[in-house]
Amino acid sequence: MSQRISRISGGTAIALLCGATLVGGSETAAAQQVPIGPGCPALYALGVQGTGQSSPSASLTADTGVVGALLGPVVSAVPTLVQRSYVPYEAGFGGAVPGGGADPYSESLDSALTGLDDAAARVIAACPTTMLAVVGYSQGAQAVAEFAQTVGAGSGPVPADRIAGIALYSNPIRSSGEPVFPGRPGQVVPDPAPGNAGAAVSAVQLTSSASTGAGIADDGATYGALTGRVADICADGDLACSAPDNAAVLRLGAELAAQANLKDPISAIGSIQSLLSAALGNAWTTVLLNDFQLDDGNVDYTPTRTLAQRLTDATDPRIPEPSPEDATAATSRWNEITATVAQNPLVLLPKLVSQLSGAWGQFAADNSDLVNPAVWIRFADMVARHNGYATTGQLNSGIAWLIALAHDLAGS
Repeated sequence: MSQRISRISGGTAIALLCGATLVGGSETAAAQQVPIGPGCPALYALGVQGTGQSSPSASLTADTGVVGALLGPVVSAVPTLVQRSYVPYEAGFGGAVPGGGADPYSESLDSALTGLDDAAARVIAACPTTMLAVVGYSQGAQAVAEFAQTVGAGSGPVPADRIAGIALYSNPIRSSGEPVFPGRPGQVVPDPAPGNAGAAVSAVQLTSSASTGAGIADDGATYGALTGRVADICADGDLACSAPDNAAVLRLGAELAAQANLKDPISAIGSIQSLLSAALGNAWTTVLLNDFQLDDGNVDYTPTRTLAQRLTDATDPRIPEPSPEDATAATSRWNEITATVAQNPLVLLPKLVSQLSGAWGQFAADNSDLVNPAVWIRFADMVARHNGYATTGQLNSGIAWLIALAHDLAGS
């Protein structure tokens, strides 16, 4: 599982400290950047759009993109019970996606998460009885999922009991074979909002096609206190959320691309080459420090993580890089390894060759799906599947869920 650092922006901290409220629709300092009013609703929905569907200057209330196709009908159905706004951010992929900003995906994602943290804190500070729903698609779904992980773990910008529901569509960090409600195999009816009987919600079922594989950036994280209120919808064959399980090199490439400057071929080649070189160095440092054992003239390669996992970890910006001290220690350890082998090469070299051959065999197994034609048939129309959530009816159950939440929270 990735290591994360809890992030609360200055604006979020101010909102939490002020604990401001809205009276008669007037706007306080805590709500100046999030449109609220008139009055506080029973349910406030925050949306984070996908790559290419937002920008830093995007409208906070225009129902565009995939997320707008869900929140727009909700507000139209219960306008007195629900208010909504969108988190504006770069929505970029290194300049490679039309409509998206020039920032690398990883930086764009960070800005979305920071904006979402801030918006959520501002809403609950301004409206002490309002519950939150959060919806994300694609890159936006990853930001919302990371938000949900920290909130569920008790380290997020808002308490878990202020979250009524979270809907993820095409989530890049969806876990392998995850059911519609992560951590709840077989569940199709959402848990009610905290402190509510959930009469209306009990009549809603969220369904999705049986999606194999995992998100392209799967990190195996869970949702803690929010389990049962987080829905993860993925169309099978959508590479973003249902990538093959045994395709480590594909995931490695995705992590590199997420941090690269892709605005033109020359920039892309140089950027990816630099990132790959750093990742290989970091992976080797980690392998030396963790996977080689030295003891009384003996050397063994006994990995605690596979080579594929070490490489993927080394490219993941959410996992801290080895420190300069780690690099120095790794160099010293390599010198110890080579000196020990030199003292007894006839015994140690064949053993290490056998152990490393096993590791390469595992690496091949971890990439076996890449050479399996039957696997790739699933992705023949992956672009249409990724872009089709709004046109194939897959948002309908999410719309019904948020409307039901609003009715339950309003007592109607």
